[in-house]
Amino acid sequence: MYWTALGLAGSSLIVSIATLYLVWGVRRSTRRAERSGDERLEILREQQERLGFLREERRMLEEELEWRRSRMAGEEGPLELNAPSAQSNGHSESEQSKLRSWLRHVFGR
Repeated sequence: MYWTALGLAGSSLIVSIATLYLVWGVRRSTRRAERSGDERLEILREQQERLGFLREERRMLEEELEWRRSRMAGEEGPLELNAPSAQSNGHSESEQSKLRSWLRHVFGR
């Protein structure tokens, strides 16, 4: 009888230790899954924020495109930039003559 009680107590201890080990492993796995889920959630939030910025940029570009189309339709021609002539380099005739006289004075020509 004594041996039976001791056998039952020993086997109960072994089953308890095995159960504890199993629960500990499940707990570690659950924590890993939780961390992974939190990281994924953070990535999704960042992507959602980026998507909002891209939508806003797209809206602004569409507005600019519509503005340019309306300008082109109103003028019936492409938009052009009014650039100064290549010879003047953005300077008036009087500024160019002053520059030439200064260069002649400096270089003796």
